[in-house]
Amino acid sequence: MNYYFDLKILLQSVSVLLSLSMIVFFLVKGKKTPLLYSYIFCQIAIFIWSSGQIMVLFSIDDKTKWFSVLVEYTAIVTIGFCWLVFCLFFTYSRLLGKRYFIVLLSLPSALTYTMLATNNLHGLFFSKFSVAEVNYGPLFWVHAAISYTYLISGTAILIKYYTSHMGTARKQARLLISAVFIPFVANILYLVNSAFDLSIVSTDVDITPLSFAFSMLLFAVAVFRFRFLNIVPIAFRKIIHNLNESIVVIDSINRIDNFNKSFVATFPGADKIKSYDNISRFIKILIDNIIITPETEKLMYSIKHETQKNVNGELTLLRPEKKSYHVNIQPLFGNNNEFLGKIILFSNITEYKRLLDELNEKNIELSALNAQLAEYATKVEELAIIKERNRFARDVHDTLGHTMTLLISLLEVSSIMCRKEPEKASEKLGDALKTARDGLKELRRSIKGLEPENLEYDDIVSSIKKMTEDFKLSGMEIDFVHEGLSSLINAEYSKVIFRVCQEALTNSLRHGKAKHVSIILKISQEKVKLFIFDDGCGCANIKKGFGLSGMEQRAKNLNGKLILGSDGESGFNIRLEIPLPINEDSN
Repeated sequence: MNYYFDLKILLQSVSVLLSLSMIVFFLVKGKKTPLLYSYIFCQIAIFIWSSGQIMVLFSIDDKTKWFSVLVEYTAIVTIGFCWLVFCLFFTYSRLLGKRYFIVLLSLPSALTYTMLATNNLHGLFFSKFSVAEVNYGPLFWVHAAISYTYLISGTAILIKYYTSHMGTARKQARLLISAVFIPFVANILYLVNSAFDLSIVSTDVDITPLSFAFSMLLFAVAVFRFRFLNIVPIAFRKIIHNLNESIVVIDSINRIDNFNKSFVATFPGADKIKSYDNISRFIKILIDNIIITPETEKLMYSIKHETQKNVNGELTLLRPEKKSYHVNIQPLFGNNNEFLGKIILFSNITEYKRLLDELNEKNIELSALNAQLAEYATKVEELAIIKERNRFARDVHDTLGHTMTLLISLLEVSSIMCRKEPEKASEKLGDALKTARDGLKELRRSIKGLEPENLEYDDIVSSIKKMTEDFKLSGMEIDFVHEGLSSLINAEYSKVIFRVCQEALTNSLRHGKAKHVSIILKISQEKVKLFIFDDGCGCANIKKGFGLSGMEQRAKNLNGKLILGSDGESGFNIRLEIPLPINEDSN
């Protein structure tokens, strides 16, 4: 006898511990949903049932046993109701949307318990009740019929659900249906054995709550990766809810499993969407508030139907304000590659699109500016070519004019000396050859855009002196007087002064047939003055050819001025005046 008592206590204690551990575990770790709470109520009923049976086993008199039975039957009369509600939540039944339906559904259990509590008045629930013996009355069998109706109805709902769905949902429903038969059969055997004493089992141990606890454990396994037993850290869930991106999770049968705060804030009407609503409700909200394009139609199709790969696209939300979103639809698969559902992520790309539009506008503007710049660059290139051509023309004119004039003069002298003084003629021919070589060298330097060789290594005064020595070989006398510091003149100014002197001496020799030329150079901190006088043939009407025009242009480029003069009978004079840039170091 003690063996059977210990066995009863052990079995009921296991049931209590098992149900209590699952209640605590899923309250702490589970995702708080109506489905979870219906599951918890089933576990609480099992906990109370097993606890009540332990109290009955330790009852020592009729009064204590009656109190224990009242506690026990609190769970027994409600377990069928809890199971039916759990099945309704599991299958997303529309009946749960009607509050009065739940109240009506609970009335049979409430009336049954009322009849139990008032059994002392009518004796219809227990016809005989004592510590030693309990006989069941007609109301007990009514209670049993109601409880079995609850259990069978819930199981029938699961069977219907099983036959109408595929994949993971079907597998889970099949496991739940198999699990519910365990406590169902155990309870029938216990009642038959207790009521009719048929000795079907060797003991009167009621293993119904224990089998129910194990069944509910199987239920937890069945839906572990599906809905209410989504075991994720609380901190992780908070992170998801606080993300700026809108996130919605859809299960394998197109029910909304979860969504974050941003989802509700982003889409108009999303605050009315609840967990377990069909995704079609959200799709209708989208269609009413977005710009319909072939891309958005593809997204709507992928949201509603099962997809095996990631789908990406963009949509523009018109209300409450126009915004653009990048949509990523990612399918979820189980260990056996079964389709579990999908996660949809809406990322706000409004600012990115705005910047992209601005960038496109800027690109158009830049394209227009590039076209203008290209046109401008072409003109600049043409002007640069013209400018370089003019520079080259002036330099070549000055170099060739200077060289050819000296050559002609030296050859004329050599021709005369050939008859009178052959030895000196040979010397003059040597000078002419040197002049030709120097001229060729200067021509090459002009082609490369280099300064005259005399200016590259010497100051302006020394360069003019060397140039006058070359002209003296032609027989022309040249006086050169200078005043001031040549260091005040930089290379650019020196080149202009050198070229003006070179062109003036060439013209004096070639056109004026001058015998004597005077050059005066005055340098101060403010300006440079150059005076050139010759005694050659004058001209009443000065015609500015390429040489004189080049001299004027060179002076003009440095904000200077060139004055030409002649009395028309004899002599020609040139006056050049160029302001010098202010040298701050000299102050």
